[in-house]
Amino acid sequence: MEQMEDNLTIEISADESGSEVTVLRITGALDFSSIAMLSNFFGKIAAENSGYVIVDMTDVISMCSAALGEFMGYRQKFVEKGGDLVFAGLNRDIRSKLTLMGANKIFSFFTDVRAAVKAFRWNYKKQSRSVIVAIPSSLKLVPPVRQLASRLAKQNGYGRRDAFRIETIVDEVCNNAVEHGINGRGFDVTINMTIDKDKFAINVSNQSDPEKIAVLKELLKPTAQSNHVGGDHKRGRGLALIRMLSSDMKVDITETDTSVRVIKIREEG
Repeated sequence: MEQMEDNLTIEISADESGSEVTVLRITGALDFSSIAMLSNFFGKIAAENSGYVIVDMTDVISMCSAALGEFMGYRQKFVEKGGDLVFAGLNRDIRSKLTLMGANKIFSFFTDVRAAVKAFRWNYKKQSRSVIVAIPSSLKLVPPVRQLASRLAKQNGYGRRDAFRIETIVDEVCNNAVEHGINGRGFDVTINMTIDKDKFAINVSNQSDPEKIAVLKELLKPTAQSNHVGGDHKRGRGLALIRMLSSDMKVDITETDTSVRVIKIREEG
């Protein structure tokens, strides 16, 4: 769907994500004379019940305050329906002017349409991202894994406190896996980290050491962990710390495998 008027072209296209995402591509100058044309397109978008609109401004050379007001009005309508209206591909001059007017406090700006679609999947579809790492059963290899967990959290918008707690949880769970699992060549510790907008899930698995299973089960008892919090048993303190920092913790122990699943709910915006 495309419409042209003087030096302005507007086109509507559906993103590959489906009917929930509409891309409004604009070419030319958005001046006062373009208001009626914008209103016409937004009326069509609203009628199609699209919840998330990406306005591709890559080829827009200028935008007047009246056009910005039009965008603000329709964004409010999409937000009320649980969606949003965002800008993508703003050139430096337009972005600077919009920021000076405070529009950056109302609209989200993205470098391009692809980045805006990723934000939709993350914020509205609650799409998760996973990283799986397998390391030899060695304490020396735990620090890089916990640092990876911290970076993964920060890169996906988690605050410093959440990232630090996630790093601490991963450190303790991995240390536990190494200390209470079988060590040596061929006995890896597998760490599966899954992150979405609301939570960070850590699943660590290793081969059980038959000689240590009884000790590990004893340490998992709440009374045992409480007794070790102020004592010298590092792993007892570690398990208590994991429970304190996490939102949920589950441990499965068999004669062959041990897995620990921890969920940390996001606390910071």
